[in-house]
Order: sequence, then C-alpha cells, then structure tokens
Amino acid sequence: MNRNTFSGQMFRLGTGLVAAASAYGLWHGYGLHEITSGDAEGLNTLILLIGSIYAVIFAFVIFVIWGQFTDVENFMMRECNSLNELLRFSDFVNADARRGIRRAVAAYVQRVVRSEWPALGERHRDKSTEQAFSELLDTILRTVPASAEESVVQQRLVDIGQEAGEHRDERLTRSLTRIPATLIYLVHTLAAALALLMFFYPFHHWVAGMCCFLLVAVILFLANLVMTDTDNPFKGVYNVSPNAFSDLRV
Repeated sequence: MNRNTFSGQMFRLGTGLVAAASAYGLWHGYGLHEITSGDAEGLNTLILLIGSIYAVIFAFVIFVIWGQFTDVENFMMRECNSLNELLRFSDFVNADARRGIRRAVAAYVQRVVRSEWPALGERHRDKSTEQAFSELLDTILRTVPASAEESVVQQRLVDIGQEAGEHRDERLTRSLTRIPATLIYLVHTLAAALALLMFFYPFHHWVAGMCCFLLVAVILFLANLVMTDTDNPFKGVYNVSPNAFSDLRV
C-alpha cells in the first residue's frame, strides 16, 4: 500500500466532509430544507431508483477491473517463473552461452523494474524494456550448442523464451486496459446524484440528517476510490509490486 497516496486521499475526504457538513448546517440553519419538506416521497423514489442503477453498474465495473488487476499479477508471476526456468536451464549449456543469457535476463529485469513499471502507470509501453526483451530472445536464439545434449537444452530454452514472451504480451495487454471514460463519468454522476439527493432529503432532525448524508458521502467516496485505484495496477493506493522481478536470482 502506498501510504502517502492513501493519506492524501483521506485528507481530501476529510476536507470535503468538513465543507459538506458546513453547507448542510447552513442549509438547515436558514430553513431552506423546508423547500423539499413536501417532496419526501418523490425523493425516496429517486434515491431508490438511482441507488439501484448505481449498485448494478458499480458491481459490474468492479468485477471487470478486479479481474484485470488479478490477471496482471498472475501473468507477471508466470513470466517470472519462465525467466527463472531460463536461468535454471542455462546452467546446462556452455559457459559463454550461460553468461550471455544471464546478462540478458539481468538487463531485462532491471528495465522492467526501473522503466516499464512507471511507464505502465502512465498508460504507455516502454521501448527500452521491449528492446531488452528482444535482445534476450536473440541471445537465446544465437546460442551455439557444443554437444548433442546442449542442442536439446537449447531448444528447451527457445520454448521457455516463447512462453515468457506470451506471458509478457498478456501482462501488457491487461496492464494497458482501462475503464472507458464514459463509464467512469456515468458512475461518478450517479454517485453525485445520490449524494445530492441525500443532502436535500427532508429529515425530521437535522443532526440525524447530516450524519446520514456524511455516511453516504464517505461510502460513495471510498467506492469510487476503490474503482479508480484498482483500474491502474501500477499507480495509486494499492499497486501490483515488481518485487517478483527484483527477487529473481540472476
């Protein structure tokens, strides 16, 4: 968890709640709440209708983006397992080939951690990391077997390299997939509508009304925070960590 980002979000929430509570107090202090006192039944219907739509859409969005989030983690682990297999099988080829493969893997892993992770957080690919992976594959293909046994191992290295490439492609595809902007605007609009309806709802006691309004506001804020934060696995409060790459023993 990124504690600095989380603290910043909580500060925004606290500031917003103070402002909302002040506005709610003024609304009732000047008796403006009486404007909607006769429309409680209509407001009830609107709250129920919009809340139901919001719940359905939010559940769908969370289901999709959480699946993408976990897919990024899963394909990252599969890619790292393939790289680890490359390192393990490189022990069975000649010394020059082994050093070349290990250097290529080390260079690729460093580029992933230092360059690709921040780039994916900004929603674009990193050319230097793609070049490093291409050089890794070229190193495997250029390996010259010194014996019949090494020929078998070299073919296995090629197969593992292809598997790593497939896992990498899947990881990048999931990483760069985001919620359509129109869908995000729709969810935010529904959340804002619910908050406004709770603000104007004519409660009999203004203290109870303010508590209910602030509670709904907190829930809607946290729900939208979870949605937008999970949509980007590399930047925000909770992120996919590149430690699996860093932990590879090259």
